[in-house]
Amino acid sequence: MNVIALSLVATAILFVLFLLVYRTNKTSLLSGFTFGAFLFAMISTYAIIVITYPESPFLLYPLIALFGLALIVPLFGIYILIAFLLHNARTVFRKEGRSLSNSLTLIAAIGIIVLLLVSWAMSSQSLPMWLQALWAGVLSIVTIYTFVVFVFLTTSALCSIAHPRKDKDYIIVLGSGLIDGRVTPLLAGRIRRAIQFARKQEKITGKLPVLVMSGGQGADEPLPESEAMVAFALAAGYDAEHLIAETKSTNTAENMAFSKAIMDTRSPQGYRAIFSTSSYHVMRAGIYARRAGLKIDGIGAPTAWYYLPNALLREFIALLVMRKKRFVAVVIAVFLLTAITYGLPYYLLQMLEAAT
Repeated sequence: MNVIALSLVATAILFVLFLLVYRTNKTSLLSGFTFGAFLFAMISTYAIIVITYPESPFLLYPLIALFGLALIVPLFGIYILIAFLLHNARTVFRKEGRSLSNSLTLIAAIGIIVLLLVSWAMSSQSLPMWLQALWAGVLSIVTIYTFVVFVFLTTSALCSIAHPRKDKDYIIVLGSGLIDGRVTPLLAGRIRRAIQFARKQEKITGKLPVLVMSGGQGADEPLPESEAMVAFALAAGYDAEHLIAETKSTNTAENMAFSKAIMDTRSPQGYRAIFSTSSYHVMRAGIYARRAGLKIDGIGAPTAWYYLPNALLREFIALLVMRKKRFVAVVIAVFLLTAITYGLPYYLLQMLEAAT
């Protein structure tokens, strides 16, 4: 079997593996990892074909573009990223106001700048070996979690583009807070996305799903969020008999758990359901759904382009908090392993020289 055939087989195997993982659990980071591995294998196969058959220039042009991009990213990608994050922070502040939750892209940009400055300082001076070893540990952690960020973004994108079958009995609509007792534009998008799906399903199958509006009453809210959501859906022309208000939940985990209790009571014989939320929130909401015992997919309402980077950073931080024990364990293990590996040869050499 030649190299091209082997590469094609490997690509096909990775694609099948991705499909199996994706169908089993879309919210798993393994889904994004296997998809990335499949893309890498596909690009590698394409490169092998171009190198093997160089007679066709049309096959060569895309490969040249890919190699050009591969050169630009390591040389200028970090500076392009910093400029993008700073510009995005300025846009978010102008449109959404200044707050800590709206400052994540700014904080990320400052963090990258500090990392570059410290790296430059560490490389331009003769520093003690123990300090170099500690910094090597820090850089290893940053490298690993940069990779995790890319896997997270891939997984999040795959979750948000899912197209569930239009055979649902229920759609859980996740709340996101009210302003002065009114549905916010963000929350309105989630409700409209659920209604859009429901209307298409009704047109295809004749069955209108029940919308479970999920959200309790905050300390600064005059009524439960779900009741405002029901009123919004009624104003949009949705059938009142197909609307339910879940009024006790205060976070996404409770949204899923309390909504499941309602659906289990109404349909003890079983049911099909999905949830509706913002596009950037589908992955994490799906994780909470599985924890609540709901193996359901989500549909995502569009998010304003300028708000998406900030929202995705917040989701990534929330994911780390959800798995904080694993996060802390990886950080400690990587830091110690790198620092010891980096500094150990030097100190062994020092001991040998002292002994002789």
